[in-house]
Amino acid sequence: MAASPVCFRSFGYLSGRLMTAAIATLLWAACSGNASGTLDPEDDGRPSRDSGRPSVGEDDTGQGEGDSGVIDDSDAISDPDSAANVDASDSDAESLTDAAELVDADPADAVEEPDPDATRPPDVDPDALTDGAGVYETDAGGTVDRIICPESSIVPPLCLASYDEGANGDCDGFDNDCDGTIDENCNCKVGEVQPCFAGPPGRVSTGACDEGTQRCITGPGGSFLWGECEGGRSPRPEVCDTLDNDCNGCVDEVGTCVDGGSCPGPDDPRTPDALPFTDYPLTGSDFYSGPASAWSWTIQGGPCDGIVVGRTSFTLTGANSQNAVFTPSLSGSYTVTLRVTTPTGIFECTWVIHVVGPGIRIEMCYPESTTQDLDLMMMRTSTPQNWYGPLGDVFQPTTDACSWYNCEATLRGAPSRANWGYGNSPVANCSGGPQGTQWVRLGYCANPRLDIDNNLSEGTGVPENINVDNPNVGDGFRVMVHNFTGTIARPLVNVYCGGRLKATFGAAPDIVPAFTGRGRQVGAMWRVADILTTLAPDGTTDCEVTGLHPPGTTTGYDVTYDNSRY
Repeated sequence: MAASPVCFRSFGYLSGRLMTAAIATLLWAACSGNASGTLDPEDDGRPSRDSGRPSVGEDDTGQGEGDSGVIDDSDAISDPDSAANVDASDSDAESLTDAAELVDADPADAVEEPDPDATRPPDVDPDALTDGAGVYETDAGGTVDRIICPESSIVPPLCLASYDEGANGDCDGFDNDCDGTIDENCNCKVGEVQPCFAGPPGRVSTGACDEGTQRCITGPGGSFLWGECEGGRSPRPEVCDTLDNDCNGCVDEVGTCVDGGSCPGPDDPRTPDALPFTDYPLTGSDFYSGPASAWSWTIQGGPCDGIVVGRTSFTLTGANSQNAVFTPSLSGSYTVTLRVTTPTGIFECTWVIHVVGPGIRIEMCYPESTTQDLDLMMMRTSTPQNWYGPLGDVFQPTTDACSWYNCEATLRGAPSRANWGYGNSPVANCSGGPQGTQWVRLGYCANPRLDIDNNLSEGTGVPENINVDNPNVGDGFRVMVHNFTGTIARPLVNVYCGGRLKATFGAAPDIVPAFTGRGRQVGAMWRVADILTTLAPDGTTDCEVTGLHPPGTTTGYDVTYDNSRY
């Protein structure tokens, strides 16, 4: 039996702030029809994320290594220790009825004193959850067919009354009060990336809705704030496509729908993850099977798209055909739109393809890549040393750092390949890249490796990417970008671990200032970040990323000129 929105509202508020463990258990059982009544002591009926979320800290001159500034988003009831494994079956039916009646009772008659550490705002109305989905409401105007979608089937949006999320510690990547802004006034650090959902918190991962990511940027007056939530899917008006577009728990509740098209949502088997530099087929008949006079595919997104007008991080072949091929050169979330002209109008689907590489992947792009040669380099933190020797020969970097010198498929002058003790990966991991044929001849993919050097000769206008497919937990790395001959450049560096975007540095408005190497011996060196390898809850590679600052400071980028120090 589905719970009513009224019941959920009362439960969400009371269990999140004031309710005793026993009453919370009984009320949850009454609301949800949970036979056992088993209660998670840290579950307030609202979504939460596990500990595998991004963590970007400061260096040892700042706020402490690994300090992400991210606050746990779980909201415990007032006495969590007494709530564990409480079974509603221990109470009789009359007790359950009494608990349900608490919905309309005065909370002061049945709850403890407010917990001063509660994360719910103390100044909201007792009925803390509001009706509707705030700015994400798509059902205005009575378009929902209540026969197809009865009230009991609707997923509660769980929107709180308007309040200051940052002041109340609700910094969790959700728009808790559904006002169109996620984590307003929450502390963050430039470069930090977190998962986010631009929609009602209760409807995340429902139907077409999916999480994206948002980046911490510099705001007015030098404050740090969270930017737009990108790469996800928000609720949209419902249409006939066998998908829950408005994410309310019902499909195609707009009246009579004619079969012919079916759009994918998150985790649909028709839209698996993609790999960088690997062809990804787009088959129109997977989504529309009726008569059609025209087909159109468009793709938007990619972390480096937009830094230069007209330049993309992918190719799309067959954009006006029933079948197309998408080939990404970078990781990230790409939004795909299919439009089909049918005898009755336009059938359209939009979904997200996640491009995921294994292990740790550092990607560097810059708008001047067709005219200037920047170099991406990475070194183990366990063997810190200068990036170049004492003579500052920019054509002979240290052999322990992975770079153009010793990490491409074909070595150029280095006595040996960078050897960090990792085994080789199957050649399929790199055969689709710019130097794929060279790796195929070797028969393996080295770890670490550089996809290509954008040196304006073997590569121009392409990103540079360093890969470590199989790092060990606890291994650390430092990332550096070198501009040794060029004029001012604006490099952007993305850090991916286990396919998840963990940090972005150098993106507008936080570009690296005065990054030029012209007229210098060694040039300009930007020490971007330190990376510590960890393990995600699902067993895949994860990491903590620490943005680097000039020694003795806690802000700014660590850039030096004619100084190759570690």
